[in-house]
Amino acid sequence: MNCGSIIKMENVTMSFDDRVLFENFSLTLKHNETVGITGPSGCGKSTLLRIATDLITPTSGTVYFEDQDIHDIDPRLLRRRVVLVPQEASMFPGTVRDNLLWGLHVHKLNASDDELVVALREVNLDSEYLLKYAANLSGGEKQRVALARALLLRPSCLLLDEPTSALDEESTLRVESTINSVLKDRMIGVLIVTHSREQAERFTSRVVEIIPPNGGKVNAI
Repeated sequence: MNCGSIIKMENVTMSFDDRVLFENFSLTLKHNETVGITGPSGCGKSTLLRIATDLITPTSGTVYFEDQDIHDIDPRLLRRRVVLVPQEASMFPGTVRDNLLWGLHVHKLNASDDELVVALREVNLDSEYLLKYAANLSGGEKQRVALARALLLRPSCLLLDEPTSALDEESTLRVESTINSVLKDRMIGVLIVTHSREQAERFTSRVVEIIPPNGGKVNAI
């Protein structure tokens, strides 16, 4: 069993002009671990996820993926291994099948319908969803399709940006249950940004809170 780190952030600082979002942020995410990042709106939670996928370069500090500086990794490979699922589950025109294949095609990969059905079942959706139009899905269903799309890439790490912010309580609990089920079956790490301290404490194994002002200092809970 691999218990080493997937993502490691060391002394990461991010500032825009004269505003410091956070400074000297350090975090280690291990395999089969769920870590929550919480804090008020605008404190830099989502920015941290984009730094972890090399979409944004921090002002200072270093980020490692499996002990390798992410700047030394081909960006396409990094974003296949470390998959960011944004806050709004974007659905492209067409069916759920089209949407599941989209992420694979970006990475010049493919999958059979049988493999797509397995991915859907992993997020508690049945095979009938393949032919449904993605635009007609509920918010919770879209979120689970986005999760299945990410899982088809067989990532080492999932970065989830406010995955339940637009959902009602029932859908929120269903998505949380789905993510927990995925963790049981795969040795992956999950980093979740949430504005809800209650959700972070209920749902993750460890919580890091960004506390502005004071330069965006970070408290581990």
